[in-house]
Amino acid sequence: MKNKKTIIIVSTIVLVGIIISLFLFNKSNNNLKENIVKEEINNKNIDIDIPKETLDKIKELNLKLDEYYMKTWDNNQFLSSYSYLVKNDGTEVTLNDIQESLGYTVPEELKNVSIHFVAPKTLKPYLGDKILDEDPDILTVYSAFPVDNGMFISSKFDEGGFVSKEDYQKFVTSQSWVHGEIRTPSKEDKDYKEILNAVEKKDKNLKDGNVKYIACDDKYAIIIISSTKDPAYIKQYALQKDKNGTYNVIVDELETVNSKIFINYSYTDFELGLLPPYELSQYNGQILSDQQYVLDNLQENGDISKDENLTYSCGAGNFIYLEFESNLKVLLHINSSGTMDIYEVDDYKTALSQMIKLEANPPVFILNFE
Repeated sequence: MKNKKTIIIVSTIVLVGIIISLFLFNKSNNNLKENIVKEEINNKNIDIDIPKETLDKIKELNLKLDEYYMKTWDNNQFLSSYSYLVKNDGTEVTLNDIQESLGYTVPEELKNVSIHFVAPKTLKPYLGDKILDEDPDILTVYSAFPVDNGMFISSKFDEGGFVSKEDYQKFVTSQSWVHGEIRTPSKEDKDYKEILNAVEKKDKNLKDGNVKYIACDDKYAIIIISSTKDPAYIKQYALQKDKNGTYNVIVDELETVNSKIFINYSYTDFELGLLPPYELSQYNGQILSDQQYVLDNLQENGDISKDENLTYSCGAGNFIYLEFESNLKVLLHINSSGTMDIYEVDDYKTALSQMIKLEANPPVFILNFE
């Protein structure tokens, strides 16, 4: 009986000891979780020593980055350039911009943070299930905080995680705009023919169309083209070339939107240098091919002979371009006084030169480039 009682007492002591040990272990483990972020990347456990206090500061910074983006978008019309957040003029957003705009002081320990602007899906290969954003295609502002052997990348919407130096470099490189030399293919070039084939498949009205602008690199292309029957029926497309050299339209109706922003937000690695110097959407709904009323006024005033027969006409902005059966070519420009200046030109090249003399980025797409 005594031995049995002794056994019970000893067992009780052992049990209490186990309970106390488990309690201390769990408490210790919880404290560890609060102070260390653990990620499993490529089946390897990588511990990142980031104090909870620093993590809280990163979370606050991410909130401020999103606030800055939302508050100043109208003025800055942000773009993604090589993965970084930049303003529409190409200047990179800095932490000083955030501070000055929001009256917020960036903690000293976060002064080396980089600011990225990418679709969450581009980080998915490196962060896996740490990308929680419900809109994986919508560009999001991310912070990249330097840690040992890599970066801790997070956003207002994603809890973030560790990306090694090698993977971080891959991520940034994947957003590069460089895809070979930018060139203007001639009609004899394979790229020119393939681009036009893709356009004709997209819209039969553009078969044998009047190409106003065309440029490509080794991956992407831009074309502005109008119908030969109606110069005011004008389209702008972005295309991508596959491994076989075949082009496919990837973004259409660019003539109705801000092409720089729309393309950049759809394909962040697209070289924006492929775009023309003018913005076609600026003239959306203002491009007119029927200029008969203008011709009537010119003929009534004696500026053009009544025997001239119009074969081509198109106008946009302050310019109108006319071609006649006699091979006469005329460029009209509404000057700052509201009156019309008349220029007789030899061909589209001299017309183009004259337009550039009159305005910085004129609507040269009104010319007949054929």
